[in-house]
Amino acid sequence: MRQIDAYAYSNRLYRLHPAYKAGCSLLALVLCLAISRPLASLLTLALMLGLTVFWAGLPWRFVLKVLLAEGSFLLAGVIGVAISISTSPMPGSVALGPFWMYIGAESVWQAVNLFLRALGSVAAMNFLALTTPMLDLMELLRRLRVPGVLIEVMGLTYRFIFVLLDSLERMTLAQETRLGFGNGRSSLRSAALIGTNLFIEAFRRSRALETALQSRAWDGALRVLPQEYEHPYQRCD
Repeated sequence: MRQIDAYAYSNRLYRLHPAYKAGCSLLALVLCLAISRPLASLLTLALMLGLTVFWAGLPWRFVLKVLLAEGSFLLAGVIGVAISISTSPMPGSVALGPFWMYIGAESVWQAVNLFLRALGSVAAMNFLALTTPMLDLMELLRRLRVPGVLIEVMGLTYRFIFVLLDSLERMTLAQETRLGFGNGRSSLRSAALIGTNLFIEAFRRSRALETALQSRAWDGALRVLPQEYEHPYQRCD
């Protein structure tokens, strides 16, 4: 998460207006979802990877690392599409106790097509996440007249992800120094302690944030100054 947030502020497209980047990602996402063709998904995947690496200037190793991590979850999800399990035998099925497992060419093709469509959509969202800071996305949503309460919840949730990650790292380090992960029983006990303390820390931080906002005459909306963005025609001049 920290690396993604750091690259969002340090890429070549950081000053580009977020509407262009969001529109590009949305167009690629719609193409992947509307065109159920593996070739279209592969072309979209290659295009978004090319834009992320060559246009935004992000390291290709990191981009592929993020995509592979997401692809592993997608692969685990589409396995259920390729494998059919029933209680009655079918031609070419394999017996697994009282059940029968069957893998057909049609189901495999459907799973591959679904995996490529999802991977292309993920690459489109990665382009937006790796090139656009959260504050810019919030400003874009505000200009699109998205309800303010949704924007505030999104911003606070994103902020607390990093706050809780810092707390989690400190608690884990404290347990490791006390040999809290020496065996299975102590690991379970340490994980329970960390989970409990993390919940308490999140509640305490939220109360402190609310107090800080109220002391600054908070009226229910978090407002930040909009940045000056570049446009494509300005970059070409």
